[in-house]
Amino acid sequence: MANKKKGNEWLRLLRQPMVLSVLVLSVAFATAMAIPGVRHNLGTKLDAGANLFLFDGDVEGEGESADAAPNSADPNGKKPNRIKRIVGAPVRLFARLFKGGKDNDVARKSNDKDAGRMKIVPVNRTINGVPGEMADTNGTTREASTAEAAAQNLFDEAVALHDKGRLDGAIEKLVAATVLQSNFAEAFNLLAVCHDEKGDYKAAQEEYKKALKLDSSNARFLNNIGYSYYLSGDNGNAVKWYNKGLKVTPNDRRMHNNIGLAYGRKGDYDKARDHFKIAVGDTGANLNLGYVYSQQGKFDQAIKHYEAALQAQPNSMPALSNLAQLYERTGRLREAASLNEQYKKLNTAARQKDQTADQDQDQ
Repeated sequence: MANKKKGNEWLRLLRQPMVLSVLVLSVAFATAMAIPGVRHNLGTKLDAGANLFLFDGDVEGEGESADAAPNSADPNGKKPNRIKRIVGAPVRLFARLFKGGKDNDVARKSNDKDAGRMKIVPVNRTINGVPGEMADTNGTTREASTAEAAAQNLFDEAVALHDKGRLDGAIEKLVAATVLQSNFAEAFNLLAVCHDEKGDYKAAQEEYKKALKLDSSNARFLNNIGYSYYLSGDNGNAVKWYNKGLKVTPNDRRMHNNIGLAYGRKGDYDKARDHFKIAVGDTGANLNLGYVYSQQGKFDQAIKHYEAALQAQPNSMPALSNLAQLYERTGRLREAASLNEQYKKLNTAARQKDQTADQDQDQ
């Protein structure tokens, strides 16, 4: 009798629409896993949207706290939504199964210091400031067509949106501009820059190539596509495009610095040094090589180069700061403390000097 009662309870539970949906989803996913090729395709889609189904501390990806308890209450004191957890569970589970153990997030291969060293150059307005006229690639002007004028207006609006960080809006304007004017190289370049800043490097590289097809000797475009490949972790292509850029502008110190970083990441330290020396001189080359080695966890080599830079310039604040950190990391605490003290004194003196200069300007 008791067993019959329990059986009736299970039947009533199975008749619940929510529970039935969960069972259908689970069976569907299990069936999909058995079909060759489906696992990979589904995994890509599910992983991209997995965060839409994360509840109550189930955290994936960078930027989220991995310490949140799965059953903890939210900040307002409310208990977790159990229905959402039940519905979301199969999606989260299969997203993780399909994802696998390999980390494909190429954006993590770069960091803020890299971005600070290798700036993308987004725009160079094609209009010369005179309404109704457009500048050609050779610098001459001609009367703009209606479509070109409209495209230029969209481009200017996109520039303003980009500067405000509204990348999706800028992309929308730029796509429209390139439809109106298919030879608008600067619009393709800025479109690529927006994609780069969103971390969509493949889309960015496609747009840079469209810009370069229209203006193949544009050093800014060449620098930008090299940087995009560097950000995506493709150092071979980064070097290739930087070398093309250096053929156009062989004395471009920024490009030499950038290709030096790409060579350093590839492990070709001799070529990295050669380009760093052209870009920033001997002391700067040692600082950059110290940075490259430290990023790769080769602390002894990094220390060697930072020490060489400090010997050449005893008051070099970058050398003092970075070397002190490496000394701390490698257990050389007394030397680290000494360098930190020296750094603080120099930093205080520099601030006082800046304050004095500001006061003189105000007077």
